Amino acid sequence: MNDAPRPRGMILAAGYGTRLVPITDHLPKPLLPVAGGTLLDRAITALDQAGVAEIAVNTHHLAPRIEAHLAERPDHGRFTICHEPEILGTGGALDGAREFLNAADGFLLHNGDVQADVDLADLWREHTDSGAVATLVLVDWPAVNSVQVGGDGTVLSVAGQPPAPGGRHLTYAGIGAFDSTLLADIGPGFSSLIDPLVRAIAARPGSVRAWIPPAPGWSDLGTLPRWLEVVAALGTVTGGGASLLPLTGHGSDRRFWRLDTGDWSAVVMQSPREDTEFARGVAIGRFLAERDLGAPAVLDVHLPERVLLLEDVGATDLQAVYGSRRPQVYDKVVDLLLRLQDATDNACPEAVDRALDRSQLAWETDYFREHFLRGHCGLNQEALTALDAGFTALGDAVATQPMVLIHRDFQSQNILFEEGRVRLVDVQGMRLGPLGYDLASLVWDPYVDLGDDLRSSLVDRFARAAGRRHDLDAASVEGMVRLAALQRLMQALGAFGFLGRVKGKTGFLAHIPRGVDHLRAALVASRDDLSLPALEDLLARTECDGS
Repeated sequence: MNDAPRPRGMILAAGYGTRLVPITDHLPKPLLPVAGGTLLDRAITALDQAGVAEIAVNTHHLAPRIEAHLAERPDHGRFTICHEPEILGTGGALDGAREFLNAADGFLLHNGDVQADVDLADLWREHTDSGAVATLVLVDWPAVNSVQVGGDGTVLSVAGQPPAPGGRHLTYAGIGAFDSTLLADIGPGFSSLIDPLVRAIAARPGSVRAWIPPAPGWSDLGTLPRWLEVVAALGTVTGGGASLLPLTGHGSDRRFWRLDTGDWSAVVMQSPREDTEFARGVAIGRFLAERDLGAPAVLDVHLPERVLLLEDVGATDLQAVYGSRRPQVYDKVVDLLLRLQDATDNACPEAVDRALDRSQLAWETDYFREHFLRGHCGLNQEALTALDAGFTALGDAVATQPMVLIHRDFQSQNILFEEGRVRLVDVQGMRLGPLGYDLASLVWDPYVDLGDDLRSSLVDRFARAAGRRHDLDAASVEGMVRLAALQRLMQALGAFGFLGRVKGKTGFLAHIPRGVDHLRAALVASRDDLSLPALEDLLARTECDGS
């Protein structure tokens, strides 16, 4: 730096962060974790690099969390807390810190809720050299550009005041350098920083200047998608008693994070931009949550960016349920499935706009043939021709079952147990489908071996209840479940082959052996309903259950 007097610093950290509700109901926006720290910490670091020793921080919303975070820093003695019982705005905040700021000839101001890679030492040097009352860091943010700048770097107007012709329009980045004389034009109470700036421009043209960094890396993190953009650029994050950590191990192209603020948590989901089913999935999720059918509540949604904030329903899936609790938990799952099927006639339009019908059932067996038998087992087309008649007969039989609302992937990884409640995730694939399909997915789950006794008990529980609802005898429903199990297991093995061999998610290959064992057992169990000897013989002769 040059010989200019060392400035004091101030960080504005009192705001509500309303566009990030409900996150900011629990975590003040300056404490959003970013790259191992928080926005507040990054603002402090930026001031450090400009030689600022003492920093004032105003607080209001969730003030104790801001103050506790600063108190935990090893340099906590350098901070002056300016608490605002009633929020004072960007101008009133300076009045609240007047005594602190007047102790130096000037100060650097940094909003606590923005991310910027700006050299504040250069800003301060240019400010002091120019003799300006205020030097504002400006960025090009077309949606909100409201600061008018002349060709010589003079700020001509802010938010249209005072009116001025010509110039370039930019956005105030929430960062600036100020002469302490500006404080004389700020009165007590609530006010905006815009007001004294406009008066300075009108009274002393040229006294407010622009500083436009070449590559500011700036974001106001005003929405959840913008925060995710910064996370993508700067890395997975913890800080300020909060964390945003990735959830992995699923087969989807979507990305998931768990946001934990210490006293509250939620799950963030981001789909690829080309996901044309995103809005449909949101509608289905809302429908299920409103009907208490297990899905997490939708807390916030950003359709253009394909970003969703969901209630956190925990991490205890059915794979993690063991011992004496398992039968009782699985009984609850079957009861929820029955309630889901009961909602068929009153489902939202998106949940019933498609069906697992005869053509889709044929797609599933083709998927099994292509990605498991050929792609994983290495069988040639000639060996698979003998399966055609059996697959056709299976599809015909399953397609005759009553059509109800189905999850489509009703297995242990998508069924969670949270505080005694059964919860469902990955619900965007819901549609109409055969009566026995979801129950078959549950009891012949390749991720879990339930054992014959529990499987039989669950099928009996479902068959008796579903039979009453559809005027069918329980034995007929049990037969439907057995045939649907063949269909579902082939779909699952096709998916494991596709995910493991085509998508490179090799962890799914580890579930193939149990899936093949289940399919062999289900083929034996269903012989009286529909015999598929060609498939039984193929599985007996082929070593295709290894990874």
